[in-house]
Amino acid sequence: MKSLATILLIITCTNAFTGSICKRRILHQQPSINTRLQSSSSSSSASSSSSNSSDKSSRLPPPPSTFREAEVAGLRLMQDGRHEEALKAFQKAMSLPGSRPDILRTANVPGPSPVGGSTGGTQDRFVQNLDEFEFQAAHYNVACAHACLGNVGDAVNNLQKAFEYGFDNFATVRADPDLGSLEGTREFEALLKKWDPKSRGIMGLFGK
Repeated sequence: MKSLATILLIITCTNAFTGSICKRRILHQQPSINTRLQSSSSSSSASSSSSNSSDKSSRLPPPPSTFREAEVAGLRLMQDGRHEEALKAFQKAMSLPGSRPDILRTANVPGPSPVGGSTGGTQDRFVQNLDEFEFQAAHYNVACAHACLGNVGDAVNNLQKAFEYGFDNFATVRADPDLGSLEGTREFEALLKKWDPKSRGIMGLFGK
């Protein structure tokens, strides 16, 4: 993010039931994705410059339809320094389908049971919710955008939510330049003291 080459470090864990891969996204400095994003942007710019304004409008990418698509869009906006737009993209991402499949019960149905026996049943709908790693990434990204906009309280609140979902890479939190404006603030230091054992000194290693 910013002028640094910042990407998502993917840590995978196998789902024992489905064999699918859970992806934990943690911000980390590395140049490769920046190069890919810039190449993609350059290709888009070159393509756009060869067409007229009406062509450009018709070639605008569709709005994101999944958490991942909105997340990537937000990260690109952060790289470009468009923090308000990035914040909206990250917030939008939390309302879009994620990678965890689920069944949503929508209504009770009168009449014969679809499985036999007593009468009645339910109507169900298949949905894709966010998993815990996506919630971690979502709140972390929102925190970064708020920090860049100077919204200390909102940034700290979203960091806390990321921690509550299991994010525990406190070294990344300390080192991320997008969170630099939080360093030294009362709210930020209190949050890390609560969650990071190293922030509480040697006694903190033995529990909260």
